[in-house]
Amino acid sequence: MGCGAQGLNQGLNMRDSGLDVSYALRPEAIAEKRASFQRATENGFKVGTYQELIPTADLVVNLTPDKQHSKVVADVMPLMKQGAAFGYSHGFNIVEQGEQIRPDLTVVMVAPKCPGTEVREEYKRGFGVPTLIAVHPENDPKGEGMAIAKAWAAATGGHRAGVLESSFVAEVKSDLMGEQTILCGMLQAGSIVCYDKLVADGKDPAYAGN
Repeated sequence: MGCGAQGLNQGLNMRDSGLDVSYALRPEAIAEKRASFQRATENGFKVGTYQELIPTADLVVNLTPDKQHSKVVADVMPLMKQGAAFGYSHGFNIVEQGEQIRPDLTVVMVAPKCPGTEVREEYKRGFGVPTLIAVHPENDPKGEGMAIAKAWAAATGGHRAGVLESSFVAEVKSDLMGEQTILCGMLQAGSIVCYDKLVADGKDPAYAGN
């Protein structure tokens, strides 16, 4: 579910690894031929509604935007077959929103630590990107969660770069630290401090800005 940067590129890698991958999209996305529908069909994937595809799926991967997760989960839980697996690439919905998943379902996470485009490009050159995997301890009824997470990570190429066992909580914290604190905070603040220091020391502002 979801055919954005992670959804499309993970799907391409998984298909190239021999898995049967299709995209379950909302009816309006299909009817209006939105970007997710176009990306999936242009790359030769089978596309259908939740009702058409999810009841037969062994693994349903939720790669929709974070803000849609609660609605998506509510829509798909009644459709999933008994004992199937439900996957995430970010733990926010489970950790911060406290999502409750059907107890018969196995819940796993495979979180590549790179943008989706890099996941694909590294796979095509025979490598992969470092990847965190985890099992939601409250949803591992058959004890198969770690094996499923490892298989999914290998299908994306992550095993070639390194797969690290983590947890949903640790992934959320590391993601927030990397994206919000460092990329969106410390780098900008550090650049401004360095610029101001150079200018204060008499350096030309144009030079300091470079």
